[in-house]
Amino acid sequence: MTRTWLSVDVVALTEDEPVPRIVLIRRAGTPHRGATTLPGGLLDAEHGETVEQAARRIVQQKAGARVTSGVAIVDVVSDPTRDERGHTVSIVVAARVPSGTPGTVAVCEIPDAMPFQHSEIAHAALIRIGERLLADASTTYALLGPETTFVEAYSLLRACTEITDTAARARLDRSPLYVRTDRYRKAAGSGRPARVYHRA
Repeated sequence: MTRTWLSVDVVALTEDEPVPRIVLIRRAGTPHRGATTLPGGLLDAEHGETVEQAARRIVQQKAGARVTSGVAIVDVVSDPTRDERGHTVSIVVAARVPSGTPGTVAVCEIPDAMPFQHSEIAHAALIRIGERLLADASTTYALLGPETTFVEAYSLLRACTEITDTAARARLDRSPLYVRTDRYRKAAGSGRPARVYHRA
């Protein structure tokens, strides 16, 4: 009987501004030792591990970083040929990690032909995040939280899609997921304080 495994592959985006970066790792094990991939690993379903718990564990163990946000499921990949060890169904999730996390690259520098279809998985996940941000509640609140600012939302959108600041501001103001408040939050660095948007 052929066995099927469940893996969790993490598209971990940093909190860097003006544009987040994506976490990539060098594989320590076989196959493809030394190759660049997304952080990923098997779900420990036998011991009751959830997808979110697995994502947090994998990012900590393989990238040495902690997840600072919620975890959003953005895709499921079930190509029996993507892993030569056997049919491994990948639950693809997105999460945020601190700015300055080592082992990151700009999203425009994601390598081609990473093992396990990770190049295609990463690009597809970024497109889905760009489509769902400020429209889908589970993705939006996982990655931006119950409060956000235009700077934070625009920064994440820029990592996932080509969008102008005017279009991003209109998208945030029209989003049914947030309402503008009269409060301002000081941005990191020397930026001006930004208006806070609260979960609707």
